Amino acid sequence: MNQSESTPITVDVLQRFVDQGYLSGKQRDQLASSTRGGLRSMIDNGLVPERAFAEILSAAYQAPQITRQQLPTLALPGTQGLSGFLIQHEALPISLLNGVLSLAMSDPSDEFTLQVLGSKLKCLVEPHVALRSELLEALARVYPNGRSADAKTGKVDLADDLDLPDDLNSDSVLVRDLHRLIQRAVSSNASDIHFEPVESNLRVRFRIHGLLRDIDRFSGQQADQVVARLKLMSKLDVTERRQAQNGRFKFPADGRMIDLRVSTLPLHDGESIVLRLLEFGLSQLSLQELGFSQDIADSMQQAISSQQGLVLITGPTGSGKSTTLYALLNQLNRPELKLISIEDPVELNIAGINQIQVDEDHGISFASALKTVLRQDPDVIMVGEIRDAETAQLAAQAALTGHLVLATLHTPSAASAITRLINLGLPEYLVSSTVKAVLAQRLLRRVCRDCQRADSSEACSNCAGLKYSGRTTIAEYLPPSALVGQVSEQVGQVSEQSMATKLLNGISLHDDAARLIASGETDQAEVFRVLGFHAQPSTQPNELV
Repeated sequence: MNQSESTPITVDVLQRFVDQGYLSGKQRDQLASSTRGGLRSMIDNGLVPERAFAEILSAAYQAPQITRQQLPTLALPGTQGLSGFLIQHEALPISLLNGVLSLAMSDPSDEFTLQVLGSKLKCLVEPHVALRSELLEALARVYPNGRSADAKTGKVDLADDLDLPDDLNSDSVLVRDLHRLIQRAVSSNASDIHFEPVESNLRVRFRIHGLLRDIDRFSGQQADQVVARLKLMSKLDVTERRQAQNGRFKFPADGRMIDLRVSTLPLHDGESIVLRLLEFGLSQLSLQELGFSQDIADSMQQAISSQQGLVLITGPTGSGKSTTLYALLNQLNRPELKLISIEDPVELNIAGINQIQVDEDHGISFASALKTVLRQDPDVIMVGEIRDAETAQLAAQAALTGHLVLATLHTPSAASAITRLINLGLPEYLVSSTVKAVLAQRLLRRVCRDCQRADSSEACSNCAGLKYSGRTTIAEYLPPSALVGQVSEQVGQVSEQSMATKLLNGISLHDDAARLIASGETDQAEVFRVLGFHAQPSTQPNELV
């Protein structure tokens, strides 16, 4: 994407040029439907003098005009590495005060440039309008060694500047549509984008708050082009169609940089591609901000403060386990501790944590990585998932020898995690001496408050008619005291029912869900979808419903 791929030209802005006598109605309509050149094409084609162009856009976008004398003569600190991007997009940073970047532009409608710079420099961006000739002169003066566009293609390699996909320079209509689709997914709070071949078409679905929704379709030859474009953006092998591939790329949207993880899967009639949208901000949230009750948040904090033992997070795929693990690691991420994580895949890169990517093809499994990690003098180890007996044994041994080990298990409840460990071959004495806490969790959609307040006949703009907006967490917590006397050499079979009676405050997942129903946070339909039946509070505090 380049200057020609800014926000689509709106008719009301073009009408201002018609009213001033610079464009005819036919020219307005042609420009409004054009996919190339943007507003600046009016200057390129000699339709509008640059001074009139600047004055009309300044009024249309309420962006102050800036004179030649007000343009800087030196580069704003921190922008030298962006010279190629700034030159191509005709944008010049003026000042950065109180978190607001003043930016001189020839075209203030270029939202892409505003989003990229806001995300890269972590600030708000306020556009100012400058005469194009004066702006280009100032850019050449401020960045004399900056890279200009290629003489043949007119493009700059933005990926070197911003770690963005190479194809952001493309003028292709398909590329523009694909970029807008990703931006739409971000705006919709989607967690995944699914591209699936269906009857010679490529169906596009967003996963929003846990459920998939049909969004769009690419037909015919476009389907192959979209797949190829996504592979290029992810730096994958475009010619490889018989093996699964994994990659990632960054993309600017909604004023921030989004990290996208890409997975391809060959099918009999094409390739399926899933993009996972990763939000770094989630890893910085506290357990309370993720929706956990205060009692559970406090208990988890106490469990990880001991600096040794095995802390387990359980639940099915998509229940938020990884987000909880990242939140716990963020609490432990201090200079005096060495943290190492073993993940498949590494979802978020976090400074201060040594992260290992599992790669079975090259002999890096959870078990083999864990063996090596123990020789690295770690204080805290995060194991993305305990899948087999060897990993379970190594994790328990690490916890027994003075390490704090955080790990996940795919079990439906906190109590069943203990049974799972024993079924994996761990001796009961090792389970009772190493497991410090077990947390089971699920994600529930929140009822949309705007829908409740609005007229039921009106479509709600906040949730797009879904009746839910955002998600929260329900959980049950098995404290260390529950393990005493329950898992021992004298107990031949661990009773999940007896374990469940020892949950923190006797509150199960179902009780926690019932609490949210009572408070109006969610409803019974959502609880039924996630837990399989309508949750009702326990008739007795210490009995599992």
